[in-house]
Amino acid sequence: MKNKYLLKIILILLIGNIVIAVSAGQSFSGTKLVILSGSDGLEGERITSPCIPLFEEKTGIKVEFIELSQSDLHTKLTVMFSSKSPEVDLLWTWAGWTAEFAHAGFLEDITDKLSVEEWEMFVPGALNAITYKGRRYGIPRFYSIRSFYWNKKLFKEYGLDPDRPPKTWDEFIEYAKKCTDPSKGTWGILAQRGSNSNLVMGFQEFLVRTGGEIVDQNDNILLNNDKGIEALQRMVEEHVLGLVDPAGFGISEGPAQRARWIQGNNAMTIGWAGDYKVSNLPPSQIINEVGVGIIPSIATSGAITGSEGYSISKYSKNKDAALEFLKFMSKPEIQKEMTLRTGWYPVIKEVFQDPEVINKNPLIKVAEEQSKFPTMRFAAPYYSELVDILGPEILSAINGVKTPKQALDDAAKNLRSVIDSFK
Repeated sequence: MKNKYLLKIILILLIGNIVIAVSAGQSFSGTKLVILSGSDGLEGERITSPCIPLFEEKTGIKVEFIELSQSDLHTKLTVMFSSKSPEVDLLWTWAGWTAEFAHAGFLEDITDKLSVEEWEMFVPGALNAITYKGRRYGIPRFYSIRSFYWNKKLFKEYGLDPDRPPKTWDEFIEYAKKCTDPSKGTWGILAQRGSNSNLVMGFQEFLVRTGGEIVDQNDNILLNNDKGIEALQRMVEEHVLGLVDPAGFGISEGPAQRARWIQGNNAMTIGWAGDYKVSNLPPSQIINEVGVGIIPSIATSGAITGSEGYSISKYSKNKDAALEFLKFMSKPEIQKEMTLRTGWYPVIKEVFQDPEVINKNPLIKVAEEQSKFPTMRFAAPYYSELVDILGPEILSAINGVKTPKQALDDAAKNLRSVIDSFK
């Protein structure tokens, strides 16, 4: 009798689980998600949208995927949030926007929607894109970290060992001097200097290697301390010595930098994962002539991250379905396929160790090694204001109008009132 009773209980539980599973699946029937995104990449290298048909097939959830430029997207989101509109369920984000929108209460906090074990599956650096003050407001869609690139063809032309990149700042400057010859149209360094945002990003690239910070966790300004001043001094030094390609002052976006880099007239640059792939495809003039390694150190090596993600709008009426999409996109098999297809790095640790991924993407090991050093991508609710204040001051130092200390002191003074207004 006891066995029969036990079997009956087990049967009831099994049937209950089946019903719950079916109900869970049916709960998404007829659901439509609207995703508002920045660029999903070039044709043939698109990151998220190629995975949507499989997600729709597996879940029955329909997805409308809309791409906008970052400026148009930010404007659209600002208007949408101000009216508490539920028209968008998921939105593209990065560290700066996550801080801005989470601080304002516009994003759904999903920290407790995943277990500790689930969060531990992610590459720590990738989570920076969707984290604000220790809370998670989405899931990263790929991991991105800057790497050092050098033109082996120019190295050989100017008597440098193509298989021995510079490791320190002094070596970096020495190599840049040897490869700079304006009469031949060759330059030691290619850098983006075409906008305030680029200038601030470039400054961070130096700051992470001097061990400095823009502000501390309590929003005390640190950018004009000794480490900050050294960072800007190094940035200015490249220009004073005439080692930076002047075309960089007209470059404000990644595609423009890549287009310049593949012409083969620059010896060294710091770039994203996508730069390597473009370097080895026509019409590149440096196919099979590009080395990739660790960024030369100042006090240490270091890199900035550029990971992106998707967050759930606080006003979405489809938050459970939206979370299903985020979980689906972070599955190891989905991340592996994306990595192999696009060359971007996965957000899941397991995929970083996948033999096929390692074999087909030579950057994986470089990214893993670079990640052992400090990384940075400044994020705060006042990021846009910071860029508008700090960018022009950096440019004034590069142009010799102000000393690095004067420029940073002036930036700090103007930034203080902005920070206080956000408290």
